[in-house]
Amino acid sequence: MLSDAVQLAAIVLAAVYPLVAFPRNGRKWEAVSLLVLLWLVAGLSVCDYLLLEFPANFLLLSQISLYCMALACPVCILFSNVFCREFSFSELPTTQLLLLGLSFVPLVMALVFPAGDFYYSPDFHTDKTLFLEPVAFFFYLQVILFMAVSLFNLEATIANAPHGVKWKIKFSIVGVGTILASFVLYYSQSMIFRAIDTGFITTRSLGLIVGVLLMAYSAFTRGNDERITISKSLTYRSFVVLFCGLFLVLVGLVGEGLKIFGNQFNAYAFTMVAFLGVLGLVMISLSESMRRKFRLAIQRHFYGEKYDYRIEWKRFTDRVTNSRSRDELYKNILTVYCETFGIVGGCIFLQGRHSTDFAPICFHEMDDSKMPIPARSPLVRLLKDRRHILDLRREEVDLGEEVQTFLAERYGRFIVPIRTSRSLVGLIVLGAPINVVENYDQEDMELMEAVAMQAAAVLMNMRLGDELAEARDMEAFGKVAAFVLHDLKNQVYPLSLLEENAREYINDPEFQQDMLDSLSNIVGRMNTLIAQLTNIPTKGSLSLEVVDLMEVAKSAAKALPSARIEFTGESVLAALDVSEFKKVAVNLYLNAMEAGDNAPFKVFVGDEAGPVMRVSDSGAGIDEEILEGGLFVPFKTTKKKGMGIGLYQSKQILEAHGGSIVATSPEGGGAIFTVTLPAPADVD
Repeated sequence: MLSDAVQLAAIVLAAVYPLVAFPRNGRKWEAVSLLVLLWLVAGLSVCDYLLLEFPANFLLLSQISLYCMALACPVCILFSNVFCREFSFSELPTTQLLLLGLSFVPLVMALVFPAGDFYYSPDFHTDKTLFLEPVAFFFYLQVILFMAVSLFNLEATIANAPHGVKWKIKFSIVGVGTILASFVLYYSQSMIFRAIDTGFITTRSLGLIVGVLLMAYSAFTRGNDERITISKSLTYRSFVVLFCGLFLVLVGLVGEGLKIFGNQFNAYAFTMVAFLGVLGLVMISLSESMRRKFRLAIQRHFYGEKYDYRIEWKRFTDRVTNSRSRDELYKNILTVYCETFGIVGGCIFLQGRHSTDFAPICFHEMDDSKMPIPARSPLVRLLKDRRHILDLRREEVDLGEEVQTFLAERYGRFIVPIRTSRSLVGLIVLGAPINVVENYDQEDMELMEAVAMQAAAVLMNMRLGDELAEARDMEAFGKVAAFVLHDLKNQVYPLSLLEENAREYINDPEFQQDMLDSLSNIVGRMNTLIAQLTNIPTKGSLSLEVVDLMEVAKSAAKALPSARIEFTGESVLAALDVSEFKKVAVNLYLNAMEAGDNAPFKVFVGDEAGPVMRVSDSGAGIDEEILEGGLFVPFKTTKKKGMGIGLYQSKQILEAHGGSIVATSPEGGGAIFTVTLPAPADVD
């Protein structure tokens, strides 16, 4: 029979699943309590199955069932306090300790009173019904209450779970909730009719099957290796308490209705409807997707809007102001987006302070990647041209092959620009919605944009703080540089005189030429250092003219007679302040000479969607840590006698031109500095 197959399947699942899951669970108390709970449920199901097969032994089998049900009460309370939680008995709240102690009362009743004091059945062979004595009524009332408390504790667990953890554990909690709800329903109908109708055992077995399958799905596909700290402020905000209260009131009303109208109610239909109702309430309470649908339905139908903006704004402000580090700030911004708009995960790209590209800085519940988005990519150009959010489901746009692949692999749905009134600061990529059929309308877009504007303000304040710190470093350095400059100027002058006198008094031509070359090189370096210390231009101070970039690059090399440079590429026009750009070129040439111990190096000039100059040396390369964070920061250098301002000044000069400089270090060794400039037509 189908009923027998369902019951046997439920018994096998409840008995076998804990054995499979036990070795995978690293939390001792959770693993043991789950194993004992499911084995008690399996034992209860075995007794109920045998009860139907061997009705003559109903008192003996009923006694064993009482023991199983009574033991399940403290195990349920214990399991609901240890599941995915940081647990120790010493830190267990007094209320939960009291409930755990009281949960042994049904066991005491089962030990004191024989099964004959719980049930009587004058003709169990034919009607398969056990009528309840008063002792049994109070016994099952306690069972229902302790299971309701367990549901309450499980809801507190998921309510305190962070966004990503909820996604991992919700099916496990729904599974346990389904099992407990099926038993609550089973014993509720027995209290209404003052009798246990064994015909409902199949319905309870279905609930057990569904519950175990949900737990198995969660454990083997999402994992349950999270630990949650329970906040007292959230522990008592419970939908379960409300729903259980309504359910018990409904049970009482049905009982009174049966007294008045008799057996006109269809008991089976009522039971199925009630079970589905309880299961639906549990899923709404514990499933983030269902809870979001329920909340949005209430918000729209009772308040006319999808969001309570006061609450959403306060939540965002609290998250941002309570961030204790940059990484936590980035994570909190993403968490607000994911929780507010029902998104699985996301990531943030920000434009670097020393680069025009947009680099990934934080991922939340999304696969990591180090792929930067170039400033000249189609996506960045699109976001700069318009201010609104890009919904990839509604708009088909060309974002470039690499970006398209990145978004497709992470199920990207929204791209939110983070911008100030003047510039694009960064962008947020949001993944797939939790509810895949949810319709995101103009209200969603406006709130996303409002949060992005606030995030932009926070991020810009943080960046301005960094720049202020650098400015203070420069100010402190300037006080020291005033003394250094005086000495340097005093050295440059006699060296210049020495160069002139050497031409007149040294008779050996070969020696004279070597000496002159060396002295000229020293003078050039000292003058370059003085210029670096005393002059960092701004856009308004530049004197731009359209010139041949190749000719300027070659002219700058004349300041370093001993440099062996191989120029490649082609002539290209660029709008430059020639004297300022030569400072950049000379600094890069000096770095290439020092890196390669005066070995030859290459300079490429060409047009790559704009004027480009690339300096490649044959040195040992640049350390990855320096390359990522400290190469263009003032006063940070890897040279023994360097001052750490050459590349910083070069970056400032190029940014004043509207250009940029990027450094790379290939695996084979050496370093490549790429200078990018705007085309003459793009310069204001």
